[in-house]
Amino acid sequence: MDDPKRQFIFLGVIAALVAAFYMYGELQGEPPADESTRPAEAEGAEGSEPAEEGATPAAPGAPSGLEGSPLFTPAPSREVQAAREDAEQRFSITTDLYAAEFSNLNTGLVHYELRADRFVRDGHPIEIVTTDKERYFPFRPDFVGVAIPEDAVWQGEQLSPTSVRFTWAGDGFEIVRLLEAGEGDYKITATVTVRNTSTHERFVQLRYFTHHWVTSDDESGGIIGRPSTALSHGICAHELEGDVEVDRYTGDDLQEDPVGFGTAIWAGTHDSFFSNIVVDLEGRAERCVLAAQERGGVGTLFEAQLRYAGQRLGAGEELQEQTFAYLGPNDRQALVAAGHHLDEVIDLGWFSFIADGLTQVLDAIQSVVGNWGFAIILLTILVKLLFYPLTMKSFRSMAGMRKLKPKIDAINEKYADDREKKGAAMMELYRKEGINPASGCLPSLLQMPVWFALYRSLSTNIELYNAPFLLWWTDLSAPDPYFVLPGLVAVLMHLQQRFTPTTMDPAQAKMMMYFMPLVIGAFMLFLPAGLCLYMVTNSSLTMIQQRIIYAKLDRESETDEGEDEGEPEPTDGDDDDESGEEAAASAESGSSSSTVRRRRTAKTRKKRQKRGRA
Repeated sequence: MDDPKRQFIFLGVIAALVAAFYMYGELQGEPPADESTRPAEAEGAEGSEPAEEGATPAAPGAPSGLEGSPLFTPAPSREVQAAREDAEQRFSITTDLYAAEFSNLNTGLVHYELRADRFVRDGHPIEIVTTDKERYFPFRPDFVGVAIPEDAVWQGEQLSPTSVRFTWAGDGFEIVRLLEAGEGDYKITATVTVRNTSTHERFVQLRYFTHHWVTSDDESGGIIGRPSTALSHGICAHELEGDVEVDRYTGDDLQEDPVGFGTAIWAGTHDSFFSNIVVDLEGRAERCVLAAQERGGVGTLFEAQLRYAGQRLGAGEELQEQTFAYLGPNDRQALVAAGHHLDEVIDLGWFSFIADGLTQVLDAIQSVVGNWGFAIILLTILVKLLFYPLTMKSFRSMAGMRKLKPKIDAINEKYADDREKKGAAMMELYRKEGINPASGCLPSLLQMPVWFALYRSLSTNIELYNAPFLLWWTDLSAPDPYFVLPGLVAVLMHLQQRFTPTTMDPAQAKMMMYFMPLVIGAFMLFLPAGLCLYMVTNSSLTMIQQRIIYAKLDRESETDEGEDEGEPEPTDGDDDDESGEEAAASAESGSSSSTVRRRRTAKTRKKRQKRGRA
């Protein structure tokens, strides 16, 4: 590709493919970390006490640091499970936003239902607890150094509609767990007190486990369902050299190699719209550990562990730790209100500062128009207007390049076998004509961060969940059930290319006119209707902009040609005949030279239109 114009066309195509790959990668989750930079495996924290009496033994082959993990320990026998089920009682915490239930078997969270009308799925309220086995319930405490029997039943007390207390005594310890509705939208606070009732010093370590189940069907990112919950990640926030780092891993990553981080702040799991996070309230957690297991081809079970430092308690001494769970939507305001850097659960990508601003603008527009679909349309119009000067500059440059096409073709033909001379001749031509071939592509490349940011803003916006637009578009967070919007995206992209004058050769033009619209349209089948609506609006506005800008450039060109009356017009054989006829007609009629100029201007316009269609 010796022609610089073709090089920049190629660059534009590559940029479009990179954009598609970027967005597809976001659907499928982040790529595995490179082995050379991957965090250390989930080994025990340096300097921590070893598990002493009462520690749950690890199953053979369990990774270091996952001793006692429900993923790697045998399940209780059926007899024990049956006896426990008979003894189970449930206690509830209910607020305006959620209804939660805890079991007296291990004080784990067995049910957590969002109560807002918009958080429904298949006609039922959203259930945050995705596991149905007791040992995998979220927000479940574990006590290393305390031998709690498999058939242990805790004593439960319903203190109020928003608070529950569980107590268990045995093995020389008394443990009290107080659960209360937190002072945040979707928080439950747990205060755990462990007292050594024995006559000698004992070691104890508190750990919290939380689990999340994702079925294989969800992971596949089906076309008709919601956005792929392959976006589910194990996630951990931890301190690193004075800063807060948030690391997230897909199920595939964690099946290959569980990971752990020191100086943890919180740990949990999240998908596109909802999170299940356990947070250290007092800054004493020493480590977070993330793991996952594929279960018989049916799905993947995520596990997140928040581990506190172990302590030795003398006779009569006690330790107390406070933790809270955030269980709910990835709502930025709620996450910010919860504190502890929880708003970083929402991953806005490389251009987060732009995406955050666009999200705020979208929220402001919606507060006025009252419909998220119309808000997306208006935001797209606003962004288009913002970039109109850059778009104008790009089209003006492309118009200049089209005028040079005959000369470029002549250079290509003259120096077909000499790349060096061809390049030098091209640069000299651009210099003489005052054309910068890069100026046509640079404005588009400068806009790409904004388009990426807008994509991230729309794809992670919980406000679009079950947000209706028009007709059958009743949920802008789910794909178009009838594929109308993806089809419109493909058709509009095809028309946009068809009506765009081009200097590309026929093969390149055909690829841009047919292949790229089909690829992008097929890709849009996997995306939420809100994103498709943005693409349809953007393509429609681009076509309108094209017509307006090209009409303006034509008017400017006609004005310039009228002023350059004395310059000879480049002609071919047909033009000579026409010029002769014009001159004769002018002589016979005695018309002024302005008549000839008007006719030449009309003729030049026809020639330009022919070149544009070529």
